[in-house]
Amino acid sequence: MRNMKYKILVLFTVIGLLTSCTGDWLDVNKNPNQPDVPYINLLLPGIQYDIADYLSVGYMNLGYVTGVYTHQISTREGIDQYGIAGDDIEGYWELFYSRPLTDLDLLIEVGIENDYMQYVGIAKILKAYAYSQMVDIWGDIPYTEVNDPVIISPVFDNDEVIYAELFTMIDEGIADLQNTTSVNEFVPGADDMIYGGDIDLWLKAANTLKLKLYNQVRETSMFNAVAVNTLLAGDLIESGEDFMMYFGITNNPENRNPGFVDEYSGSQISTYISPWFFEILNGENMDIYNGITDPRIPYYFCNQHRSSTENPPEYMNGDFVSIYFGSTGTNRDHAGRSTFTMVGFYPVGGRYDSYNDYIYFNNADSAKAITDSLNVEPLGADDALGNAPMRFITYADRLFIEAELALEEGITVNGNAEVLFQNAVRASFDLIDIIIDGTGESAPNFSDLSSDEDYITLIMSEFTTASAAEQFEMIMTQKWIQSWGANVDAYTDYRRTGYPVMFDANSNDGEQSGGPDGSGIATTQCTRGYPLSFPYPNSELDLNTNAPEQKIITTDNVFWDIN
Repeated sequence: MRNMKYKILVLFTVIGLLTSCTGDWLDVNKNPNQPDVPYINLLLPGIQYDIADYLSVGYMNLGYVTGVYTHQISTREGIDQYGIAGDDIEGYWELFYSRPLTDLDLLIEVGIENDYMQYVGIAKILKAYAYSQMVDIWGDIPYTEVNDPVIISPVFDNDEVIYAELFTMIDEGIADLQNTTSVNEFVPGADDMIYGGDIDLWLKAANTLKLKLYNQVRETSMFNAVAVNTLLAGDLIESGEDFMMYFGITNNPENRNPGFVDEYSGSQISTYISPWFFEILNGENMDIYNGITDPRIPYYFCNQHRSSTENPPEYMNGDFVSIYFGSTGTNRDHAGRSTFTMVGFYPVGGRYDSYNDYIYFNNADSAKAITDSLNVEPLGADDALGNAPMRFITYADRLFIEAELALEEGITVNGNAEVLFQNAVRASFDLIDIIIDGTGESAPNFSDLSSDEDYITLIMSEFTTASAAEQFEMIMTQKWIQSWGANVDAYTDYRRTGYPVMFDANSNDGEQSGGPDGSGIATTQCTRGYPLSFPYPNSELDLNTNAPEQKIITTDNVFWDIN
């Protein structure tokens, strides 16, 4: 199953044509000997790829923008200083509706017509997942009248009502997957880039998606403790069964991770690692995990700086070089293509930082690779494969959700909060090895580091003596750390829980030190409030006569955000 990531998507050109087609087009071009089968076969991988693409940390993708607002990424774009506007993410609103959501409806229609219910079940689960992500970002969105050929201006449905419908849709998808009367003469296989047509894994993913959504509505009347207990006692994804899609390794057609393509193939860097994120991992935050160095650093980031920089840096901490969120400092806009720290193996399939593995952890196995890491030229597309997966829901996510439910709701079907939290952190470590095996990247297995168990011992020592509120912060902070690259969910978690504690540019005194090296003082002048949801695209407001007024993003929250 995991070898699917090596597949070259040779049919992408055809998929691109099909994704704009309608049911009428298919009616005209039916093959009487094998009706609609080829179209199903082509639609599914295109849908999966598009969803993964749009949610990734590719430049200005939804994962990129939410990563800025969860302070894992810094940027020089207009979205800096919480300045997101209707034009900034307009393309991804339109792409979601015109491509995967339209194609999912088509896939469901064709699947029902031909009684291929396994395809229908997968399509409904993917549709529920995609719509949940859009609601989590925007709140009220068009839903019930989408893809109705008679309706030009679909109404914006209430976000809470949509969520209730999504639970029903998942249940329908599960029933379709388990339909024993369907002919299913044509079933998903290699065209399913997530599970290779393994229906048992799709059922587990569907149940885990339901658990995730119930947890997100935990503080609303929609929360159902009985249903949650039933899910926890049933079949959920386990280690190695993560709900995620591997990207490919080719550039013609381009199927590598969008975050890798943008960083490693371009002449400029656009994804700057947030110093706030780095300092928490490096044990430099005074309020949490102080003095505890996270062993994931060489997998998360790859430093380029070794002895000199092209220009004076704004933030330099050892070899780590970046810029601040909200900065207006004199060194903010300097070029640094061969100096800035780049996104690493996790999450985009970039370069593993063997040099800093040795520096941080004295890992003798990495000493032989130090010479290779002393970069003369900037890191480029030939320095890694770029095929790391987009993670929708992982086994670690599931355990972090269970830890939250145990601590906050007393639901301990699979253990108490302490046990679940420790297992969740360990699962986030194991996931790195799973992705190493799945991508074929040349990085040492994370489990070979002696520092991984040392780290768990240290954070669990803090957890066991902490108050309930502090334990909740630790759970959500670790979930945020492992969410790197799957940032929409981190953005959701922060708004609904208030954790982890984020860098507050609004209360900053106006200066930030440039790190232990004392480089570049940065001035921040952020006066905007935190965006509780994203603004609607201007084109939607202009063209849709049923669209509401543009929202006030600092006060218009999603329904599950009661805080």
